[in-house]
Amino acid sequence: MGHKLRVPQSEENDIMKKTISMYWPLAVFVPFAAAAYMYVSSESASPVSQSPLGASQLTAELARTVSYGLVGDDSAAPVKPMRAVTSVQASEAS
Repeated sequence: MGHKLRVPQSEENDIMKKTISMYWPLAVFVPFAAAAYMYVSSESASPVSQSPLGASQLTAELARTVSYGLVGDDSAAPVKPMRAVTSVQASEAS
């Protein structure tokens, strides 16, 4: 009848350990290399696709920064984060 040649268990473990020890660097470094490549390629593509702001967009951005208090004459008053403002209002309301 058909007899299969069986490799002893300890030899199977040794083969598996040898295979794992050979290929674990690939399993670790290939994803990092792929992520780095994607990061670099997206960084190099972004300046090309970004166009200069138009005059109306520029003035809108300037008005937005002034209204947020990021630019202005009153440099002594610190700007509170939005969470701090809402938590103060909530504590005053209760």
